[in-house]
Amino acid sequence: MGNWTPVVYRGDGAWIGVMPDGRIGVGVESEGRSSLVGSGFVPMWPYMERDLSACLADFSRSWEHLGQGGVPTPEKLIELTVETAWKSGRSYWMELAAIWAIEMVRQEGFDQEATRTLLLEMAASEALSPELRDRARGAGG
Repeated sequence: MGNWTPVVYRGDGAWIGVMPDGRIGVGVESEGRSSLVGSGFVPMWPYMERDLSACLADFSRSWEHLGQGGVPTPEKLIELTVETAWKSGRSYWMELAAIWAIEMVRQEGFDQEATRTLLLEMAASEALSPELRDRARGAGG
């Protein structure tokens, strides 16, 4: 067993880092609280309030420290974040997930097939505004 290592500051006192057991998790500076998998990636959702490219850059820069935590790439971490937010059924997070998914399909490194499948689901969902559904439909092409 190792120590909790905070790596990327999320805000509101929360950090994304490496848990003592080696998994990526969330905690405060002084201690890890939960693995991201165990928390359903909910601690990652606030990142969707920021710019996708900036968040991807932050996680990519820190991946040397986070990369041994059970998620293979920073892009996969973002994919899991978007997927869990979309499946949450909570409209605010679902809308942010759709916005990021629309951006993800235009960038290298993301699983394009999985992102397009998610966008098609989003395009058909009444949970999103008609404008956002149209954007998802166009991006999912």
